Amino acid sequence: MAEATHSLYADWKKQYPKYQSGFFRNLRWLSILVLLGLYYALPFIRWKRPGDLPNQAVLFDLPERKFYIFDIVIWPQDIFMLALLLIAATLALFFITALAGRVFCGYMCFQTVWTDLFLQVERFFEGNRKRRIKLDQSPWSWNKLARKTAKHLVWLAIGVITAGVFVFYFADAPTLLWGFLTLNAPGAAWVTLLLLTLTTYLMAGFAREQVCIYMCPYARFQGAMFDEDTIIVAYHPDLGEPRQGNRRKRLAAPEKVGLCIDCRECVTACPTGIDIRNGQQYECITCGACIDACNTVKDKLHLPNELIRYTSLREMGGQKTRWFRFRVLAYGSLLTGFLLAIALYLTHRAPVKLNVVHHRQPTFIALSDGSIQNNFTIRALNMSSRTQTYTLEVTGLQGAHVKIAAVETEDASGRPMVTLAPGEVAPFTVYVKQAASARQPGSQDIVFKLASRTPQGGENSYQSVFMRP
Repeated sequence: MAEATHSLYADWKKQYPKYQSGFFRNLRWLSILVLLGLYYALPFIRWKRPGDLPNQAVLFDLPERKFYIFDIVIWPQDIFMLALLLIAATLALFFITALAGRVFCGYMCFQTVWTDLFLQVERFFEGNRKRRIKLDQSPWSWNKLARKTAKHLVWLAIGVITAGVFVFYFADAPTLLWGFLTLNAPGAAWVTLLLLTLTTYLMAGFAREQVCIYMCPYARFQGAMFDEDTIIVAYHPDLGEPRQGNRRKRLAAPEKVGLCIDCRECVTACPTGIDIRNGQQYECITCGACIDACNTVKDKLHLPNELIRYTSLREMGGQKTRWFRFRVLAYGSLLTGFLLAIALYLTHRAPVKLNVVHHRQPTFIALSDGSIQNNFTIRALNMSSRTQTYTLEVTGLQGAHVKIAAVETEDASGRPMVTLAPGEVAPFTVYVKQAASARQPGSQDIVFKLASRTPQGGENSYQSVFMRP
């Protein structure tokens, strides 16, 4: 007789999480209001900047390759900061996970926030959990069609608003909004709006917990950052077992039963559909919905609210949680170091950039008067918000004379001067000549120094080499 085969894959079943009020539900509402409020409002906040710079508080200007974040301007030359920011964000995630598990997923992840918003819309049009299940199982009718249509239209509207606001971060928000309303927005904006609308609609409306369980890599490697002191949502089996749902049996022998009455309220409230009583599971997003559900039942039965709670495995074993441990301190120290490095760079970076390239063909030129000339190409960038005039000089080379091609302006000391508008980057050919009386054999290290004539313009230097026979 052939052995029965068992499939390794289970069919997807739609989850119907129950709306559960309580402390952690209110905390999630606060998180949603703050995060969505910031997301939707930031592109429309005006921020006064000097000169002709844009007045949008947060703007990622891709054509100009500049990012404006309030008073901070990120230039293409600061691209390495992207790596620092990504490392800092990763360390922050590691730090939060080692300390409090997947609390980021439960309260701050964009998938969780928008899914929660979509669930509230579904609840508004289709009712509570039981009514939603009954409506899906019932045959199609005008009532069902109207409720489903209204829900999906609101979902699409949220998707359009979400996608539109995202696009506003990359252009002047009021101008682009008027372009959408008058159908005159650029084609790239329409394509981005369509794609992000669809992804928001599909991910938050249909995929939901499947994103957290199967698509998000964080769910898979988060266990590597857990230890016995990590704060997680946990069911306390020593308090809950043995389970007993029969009220008469509980009253007859209360000392022989646990606190769990096997009502399954914690399961129906879970957005990913797991049973927290089965122990720690990677599907748990640490949202606290099961805690609110269990506490609500316990309050009605006048039982202690400690069966499901935020705790650690060490605390469940009767010991105190160790907050200051190596991995937490390591992640925290590294995160602080990267954030300080970013802050120091932004507050101390020079408002002018200088790059120098030595001409290789030829490496040097011997002039008829015995002097030696090297040619260079310098590229200067004015990163300040005002037009600046800079002087160029070379140090480290005795008897040096500097001249910029096609530039006749010099200061009182004979140093050539160039003028750059805000954000302007310009290349110049520079001739550096050493008099015959100061000649020495071999190469010589030199330093180009570009300095503004005003303190606000700053200065910058670049080390190069002067070649000689």
